[in-house]
Formats: sequence, C-alpha cells, structure tokens
Amino acid sequence: MTDALTLYDFQGSPCARRVRIVLLEKGLAWTTRIVDLTRMEQKRPEYLALNPNGLVPTLVHGDRVLFESNVITEYLDDVFPTPRLYPEDPWERAQAKMWQAFELAMAKEYRPLMYLRVIGPFDRLRPREDVLADARRSTDDAAHIDWVERVYDGTAVSEDEAALLAGREFLVGDSFTIADVSVLPRVAMYPLVQLPIDGARYPSVTAWLDRCGGRPSFRQSESVRPSE
Repeated sequence: MTDALTLYDFQGSPCARRVRIVLLEKGLAWTTRIVDLTRMEQKRPEYLALNPNGLVPTLVHGDRVLFESNVITEYLDDVFPTPRLYPEDPWERAQAKMWQAFELAMAKEYRPLMYLRVIGPFDRLRPREDVLADARRSTDDAAHIDWVERVYDGTAVSEDEAALLAGREFLVGDSFTIADVSVLPRVAMYPLVQLPIDGARYPSVTAWLDRCGGRPSFRQSESVRPSE
C-alpha cells in the first residue's frame, strides 16, 4: 500500500515517539501534524473526529485512521514488514505483547509524575488565565477545563511512585523488537520526571538504554518537526 502517511504527534509523548521509531526503522516517509497537548488541542472537535479518545498519536494512512500506539505499530509492521519488528515466533510475539502490557501499567504511574513535575511547572511559566484561555479555545468540556486548572495549581496529583527490569541484551529474543520500541521511550523519559536511573543499582537497565538508545531511529525520533 503506497498511500501517504500522516502522524498526529507531540514532542513530549513517549507513545507518539514509539510510532516515530517504527517509521524510522522501516525507512518510511511521513507528514507530521503537531497536536499541542499544552493547549488541549487533542480535545478539539476536529481532532476528536479522528481520534475519539482525544490522545496522541493518530496515524492516517490513505483513508484509514488508526489510534492507540500499539495498534499503530502492529499495523505498520504488517503493512510494511521490512524489517520485521514483531517476532514471528508465537512465544516471542506473546512475550513482546506482555512487555507492551507492562509498559501500559508503567504509564499509569508515569503520567501523574509528568503532570506534577513537568507540565504543571511548564504551564506556570505563563499567566494562569492565558493557559486557561488556550484550553477554552480547544474545548468547552468542563471536566477538561477543570483538569487544566488543577494541573496549573499543582493539585491534579500528589507526590509518590517508581520501578524497573532484569539482565539481557534485548527484552525479547536476541534482537531489537517491538518490545524494546514500546518500553524504551517511556523509560528514557524517567529522568525528566525526576526518577533518575542509577547505573550502579540498575546496570542491566542502563546497558539496555545505552544499547537501544544508540540506534539511529531512537536518536532521530527525539525531535518532532511539523511538516510544511
């Protein structure tokens, strides 16, 4: 299938980054559309028409619209099978999917820290009313506006959380797979939410981060540039 690919993306989203990594690993070209989560653009009606969950990423491939990053990466691996990232062996594929489920559990603990330690302080660089005005331009949903207010005020979540892995070169089998793609962007962002990974305490985790983080796709996926 040769239809154009468009990715609705945001710089700080590890879920969107894993899709970028897969696209880069496969040497695919795509158009980027930035959805600014700090301005609640993911809740705008035109975006919700594409992705009713109101989250990034969303991938448009021709007339097909996909959301949820693990769904997108599996679709891309099936439609563009070189190089293969989902293992073909049933047991290894099952292990990869268990790592994806593990990453989803990690996300539940990571997100509150992201709002508490990164998004809230970033919002507070601007006047409160400016932040709320941006949110109101995107949505009139009272619950969404209330959430932006609480993130700004530092009352959305409380201080708490952390945890990690065990020793091998890659998470599943003997090669880089979708399991690594799924977990890597989230773990790489832990220092951002003030959970540094101590190399002395977690040598296998830091070695895995160095090994996978050295891949061109990971380095190139770090930044998001809107397409012209």
